[in-house]
Amino acid sequence: MQLTNSFRIDRPPAEVFEAFLDIERIATCMPGSRLLGQPAEDTYAGEVKVKVGPLGVAYTGELKLLEANHETMTMTMRAKGREQRGAGNADAHVVAQLTADGSGTVVEIVTDLSIRGKVAQFGRGVIGDVTDGIIAKFAKNVEQMLTAGQSPVGAAASGGAPAGGAPTAAKPTAGATSGGASADWAPAAEAADNDGLDAWSLIVVPMLKKHAGSVVPVVVAAVAGYLGARAGARKGRQRPVPRYYE
Repeated sequence: MQLTNSFRIDRPPAEVFEAFLDIERIATCMPGSRLLGQPAEDTYAGEVKVKVGPLGVAYTGELKLLEANHETMTMTMRAKGREQRGAGNADAHVVAQLTADGSGTVVEIVTDLSIRGKVAQFGRGVIGDVTDGIIAKFAKNVEQMLTAGQSPVGAAASGGAPAGGAPTAAKPTAGATSGGASADWAPAAEAADNDGLDAWSLIVVPMLKKHAGSVVPVVVAAVAGYLGARAGARKGRQRPVPRYYE
C-alpha cells in the first residue's frame, strides 16, 4: 500500500534537511521508536512499538539511508523490521521531499509499505490513520527540537554504537548539552516509553471526535433498543400464567 503524508515546519529548509540527515537526532522525535545502534554506515538498528487498545506489537529492524540529494532536498530510505513476538514483518520504501514555503518548510513523505502479521488485520484505513497521527506528532517534535536547538547526540530515546560494534544503551544525564546547544526541549514521551506508542490517543479519540455527529445517534439508538428489549423481557416474565379449571 502507498501512504502519503505532508506537514509544515516553521523552520528554514536547509535546517530541516540537515536535521533529517542526522538520524540519531531525528529518531528522538519519532513516537514509539528507539534507536539501538549503527551496525554499518548509513544503517541504523532500532525498534518501534505500537499499541491499539489491548493489541501491542513491537518491531525490531533496520533503517538504511539510500540517497540524500542536497540540491533537490530529497531523501530516500528503506526500513525493514520483524515482529518481536510473532511471524509478521514490515518493509517500507520511504521518499521525503522538502520544499520552501515562505519562512518554513513543507515536507512530503511517500511510503510504499508492505506489512504482514497482527497490524495488517486492521486494513489500510486504520493503518493510514495511525500513520497520520504518528507523522503529526513527529512534525511537532521536530519543530520543537529545532526551535530549542537540541543537541544532536545524547537524546533519551536513542543509544549509539560505533559502526560494526554492539549497540549501547547510553542515557545522558538530565540537562546535558553539546556544543552550547540548549536542552530545554525533551524528546517525545512516547519515544522513551517502554510500553510503546498508544495509538488510542492518536486515532480512536480523534475518529470519535470527527464522527461524533453520526456516532452519537447510533449509540443512542442501540442503547434505546437494548433497554426496550430488556423492558419487554421483564414484562414477558411478569405476565400472569393463565389457570385452567375443570
